[in-house]
Amino acid sequence: MPMALSNDFAGSILDLMRKRFGLQLHEIFSALPFELLRFNCELPKDRDLVLQWLTPHFNALKSVVSPTYRSLVAYLSRSGLMDPDKRPLMLDLGYSGTIQKILTHILKRDTTGLYFIATKPGDSAISDHHALLKGVFHEGVGWRDGCTMLDRSLLFECLLTAPHGQMVDIRQKSNREFEYFYGREAATQRHFQDLKTVFDGAIDHVLMCRRHGVNYTSEDVQDLYEVFATRPNCIPHDVRHLFNVDDDIAGNGMVSPMQMFAI
Repeated sequence: MPMALSNDFAGSILDLMRKRFGLQLHEIFSALPFELLRFNCELPKDRDLVLQWLTPHFNALKSVVSPTYRSLVAYLSRSGLMDPDKRPLMLDLGYSGTIQKILTHILKRDTTGLYFIATKPGDSAISDHHALLKGVFHEGVGWRDGCTMLDRSLLFECLLTAPHGQMVDIRQKSNREFEYFYGREAATQRHFQDLKTVFDGAIDHVLMCRRHGVNYTSEDVQDLYEVFATRPNCIPHDVRHLFNVDDDIAGNGMVSPMQMFAI
């Protein structure tokens, strides 16, 4: 719970339970008193206070989430992440490794994470185990430190998504197969065929570079990103509809980085 409350959020406890934890209304009202749900919070500033509010209700919350927890552990086991001979490697955009650390706690094993940007690289102790974080393009930078790839990473977030969007719940059925539940569709889900065209073009370019011995340094990639992320009209108009992201987990709903960054 302390890890889950460490990232930015602003809203009521009801919003927190619904948007960050993906609980349905009947689950929330069965576990928490109505008066508490009306309280407002700003995370991570109010993390300790929210933890204090929720602690008396942990048993009720554990009862609500136990079906998801059992299904998630079964899914991770089937995916091979419990294999004692292999250390799990997680790939992500960034930044502080919260998901990796939560999975380290759930898996009860050491893990490694490889990120575009790692704001706090290195080894983190999670109970009796360790989560190692490494950054590819940047390590040890903070928000608004002048790193465009981090400060405007929301552009990346829009594109590096799946056809079904965010998974918010999982259940294992009687036949041992899994059933998945997803959140709201962003523009990238409604127009995923357009995003796939972008992906296909990127892969074709990498293959061409390999054939002809063309290499990009880390600095080259950052310089290219700087242009697209800061200059007006550098992102083609035909793909602008893809830059729309579901930021419910932070309480912000649908967000348009094109408008946010005035590009």
